[in-house]
Amino acid sequence: MGDLLNCPQCGKLFIKGIRKTCDACFKEEEQQYDKVYRFIRKSENRNATIVDVSEATTVSENKIIYFIHQGRIRVKGFPNFTYPCDGCQKPINDGRLCQVCKEKLKSELSIEDFIMKKQQEALPSYHTDDN
Repeated sequence: MGDLLNCPQCGKLFIKGIRKTCDACFKEEEQQYDKVYRFIRKSENRNATIVDVSEATTVSENKIIYFIHQGRIRVKGFPNFTYPCDGCQKPINDGRLCQVCKEKLKSELSIEDFIMKKQQEALPSYHTDDN
């Protein structure tokens, strides 16, 4: 049996199972998702911005970004539909990071790997003779 928790959205008690919110909040979120999805699927809305979508559907920009980050809504082919990069807040329309932040992250990871490798090389190694 799941744990008894307060819903992070509305505060009501619910039994945590698969979902992280109560049934009422889950259903409301699914309705919001459906509104956004149906709006952006229409060809006449292909040039909409995130503000346009939010105003037309009454779903907050943050919730729309949440759906994008979940991978439930894809906006790569929508030229005016941008949201902030998680790293620098620059407008993007694919993934979570702009190209500059991706390159910076790769560089930092490469440096970290290099440092770890050098640290391991500097450790004394002990050999035992098996005679």
